[in-house]
Order: sequence, then structure tokens, then C-alpha cells
Amino acid sequence: MGQRTALLRGLTLVAAAVLPLSGPTAVQAAQSVATAVAVCGHTNAQPTLQRGSTGDSAIEAQCELDLATKPSRYTPIAADGSFGPATETRVKEFQRCAGLDVDGVLGPRTWAALNTWAAQPHTCATQGASSTAQSTVCGHTDTRPTLRRGANGTEVKELQCRLNLAMEPFHYAPLTIDGDFGGGTESRVIELQSCAGLGSDGVVGPNTWAKLGDWSSRNTYCTPPRPAGYPIDGLDTAKYQHPGGAPIDWKAVRASGVEFATVKATRGTNVTDEYLATDLPAARAAGLAVAPYHFYTGSSPDTGAAQADRFIAAVRATGYTGQRAGDLPPIFDLERMDDGTGRCPTYGTVADTKAWLDRVEAAFGRTPIIYTQKSFLDDCLGSTTAFARYPLQLADYRRSITQPPLPNGSTTWAMWQYTDAALFPGIKAPATADVFNGTQADLDRLANR
Repeated sequence: MGQRTALLRGLTLVAAAVLPLSGPTAVQAAQSVATAVAVCGHTNAQPTLQRGSTGDSAIEAQCELDLATKPSRYTPIAADGSFGPATETRVKEFQRCAGLDVDGVLGPRTWAALNTWAAQPHTCATQGASSTAQSTVCGHTDTRPTLRRGANGTEVKELQCRLNLAMEPFHYAPLTIDGDFGGGTESRVIELQSCAGLGSDGVVGPNTWAKLGDWSSRNTYCTPPRPAGYPIDGLDTAKYQHPGGAPIDWKAVRASGVEFATVKATRGTNVTDEYLATDLPAARAAGLAVAPYHFYTGSSPDTGAAQADRFIAAVRATGYTGQRAGDLPPIFDLERMDDGTGRCPTYGTVADTKAWLDRVEAAFGRTPIIYTQKSFLDDCLGSTTAFARYPLQLADYRRSITQPPLPNGSTTWAMWQYTDAALFPGIKAPATADVFNGTQADLDRLANR
């Protein structure tokens, strides 16, 4: 697809951080390339720290350790500025997670990795154990005034840091801890309040502070509403998941529990996604069930067959046949125009859609899946029932529903794209996430396994 408008399969990018190098040049690279970052907002002074160290740099280190290890369910340590046994233990745990020498000393290489892990969600190979909750985990202030949009200062830094610790980081991108209570902070407060069952007004009063303090100090946090009863996870990717050309680590994606992926192949009659040739084979090699998808444009009349020909040629060049183990059926992306207007495709018709579907089905011997919404078919194709026999990938981001509404004539759906803001290990930008409507055996059958 193009960058999503109505359905939003393409997403605004987030900056990619560079992981520290390994091997004999790692220390030199960390010293010469990495820029010291005050992720927690205390200080960017990063001297070598070890047991017995004190001061602002120790507070910054402790706070960053909390941010870096909580995604792996480690209970935060006290960010009190005193580098004692608990801090030394956590440094060692972090060094193991990051593949560094384990000595409990915060030198240049550990600082470089810590800056990266604290600013972006990473996970350790092992999970932390629950331990006693700490009251001081960010180290800015113990005061808890009522805060709202427009506030600034130390208390806002404490709020932003606590929000980063309280919200599940693979769906809620960390806030910049800058002490400025702007729209992004307000939105995150509302998301916390929604998770906690509080009044969602974006104002941080006593009840919000209490819940924030509880979740940020323990090895738990708010996870976004996820469709209940559908345990199999998937995601969708395109060039937008490669900010700055960053590759996707498909092994990390698979290790996180993702079972299937849909990868953008083509758009219209003249665009092939530049990452198709690498992403489709790599996702399949990592063990995911994989489908290529085509974004239908409908900007010229009667181009369905020509768009199908481009798609067929592009995915065959990657080795996709539709018949190999791991090959899901091809997907036809049928939605509103991706030019920012939200209009129906100018020349989109049932007949032109069928031309694409028929040609692709004949080429691969698989009934294609259609990605769409009931509202699109109602508004743009006259509530047609012509696609009732096709499996469906339906997009609907509402949290108030238990399953997406079905188009007229259809009786079930195969995939539900339920969010546009999922963050996965191995991907440097948000992606849309899906659940599968069936068992693992059902997915395996659909993927020829």
C-alpha cells in the first residue's frame, strides 16, 4: 500500500537509534561516534561509574537502567544517586542483556548501549523477576502537583519519565523527557487514564499520580487493548517500516511471538516497494507465514489487469509461488485513495477489482485475500456482495468493538488489523498489527504448512 490515509497501513516514522558495535572496535566506536544523551533529562555527563559513585550522573544512569530493563519485566531500582549493590547488580544484568562484558562498571560502551536501550524498547533474552517496588524510579522530584497541558518544569519531567515506565513500550513509543507538557504528553496521560479506568481528561491529579506511581514502580504496566480471544499475532510492513533505510530484523520479530506478516509488493501500475525483495524472503526464512500485498489505485479506468501483471511479476521475482510452505495467499488492498483526500478511487469498480483478483488467482492457484473495510465497500462500491467468497483482512482501530464489522454477504474474516501503532522488536518504526481469526492449525493450512 501507499502511506495509509483512511486505513493507515503506512505510518509516520520514528527515528532509529544505532545499536553499539561489538568486537574489538566497539569501545573506540562508542567513544568516537555515540553522542551522550540525557535520556531521563538529568545530565548528559557520562563519566565512568562504579560501586560507590554518587551524584547526578548516577541518578541518570539508574533512571536509564529502569527504562532500559523494564520492557523485560525487571522491577525498577531506586534512582537515588547512590551507586550501591542494587545498581551494580542491575548494571550487570543490563550488560548481559546487551551482550557486553559483565563487570558492573558503567564505562563508555555500557553508557552507549544504555542510551539506546533507554530511548527505544529492547528486550533481554531472559525476563526479570518481580521484586519490591521502588518509590524513587526517575529521580526528579517527589512532589505531585496537578499538571495539565502547558505546564513545564521538573514535575513534568517526572511525569514523562513515569509515563514511559508505566506504558507498555512496544505499543506506546517513549516520550521525550523534556519537561514540556504538550500534546504528546497529554495524549499519553489520556491513554494511561483509559487503561486505568480513570476519567480520561488529560489532567494529572491525585488519582492519576497514584496509578502512575504504582505502575511505574513495579514490573507491570498498561498494555493497550488487544482483541480478546485471538491469540495469533501478525503485522504489516512497507517502506515506512525502514526509516533511514534501517533493515527489519525478522528473526527478532519472530522471536517476539509474531506468526504472520503481510509485506507490501506493489502499488498501481508503476510502483514496486523497494524492500519487497529483501523483506518477503527474510520474513519467510525467519519462520513467519507471509503474504505479499498490492495497493489498488483506481486512478485510471480499467487498470486492474495491468496492476495484477505488475504484482505477479514482482512477487515471482522474490521466489513467491503461493504454493510453498509459508506462503499465505496474495492480498489485494482495496481502500480509499492514498493522496490525503480520503476519496473513493476515481475509477474503482467491482469489475476492475475482479479483473485483478481473477488474474492473480489464475497465476498462483490461490484465492486472494481482500484487505478492506465494510464502510469502504458501502461508500465506494455500493455495498456490493460480489466479494463474499474471498477471505478478508479487515481494518478497524476502534477499541469499543470485539470484532470488525463484516461487509454485506460475507460471513467471516481471516485477519483483523486492529492498531496502527504497534512497536515490534527488530523494527525501527511503528507498524500496523493484526490478529488471526482461527487456530495455529488453521493458519498453517492457509500457509501450506
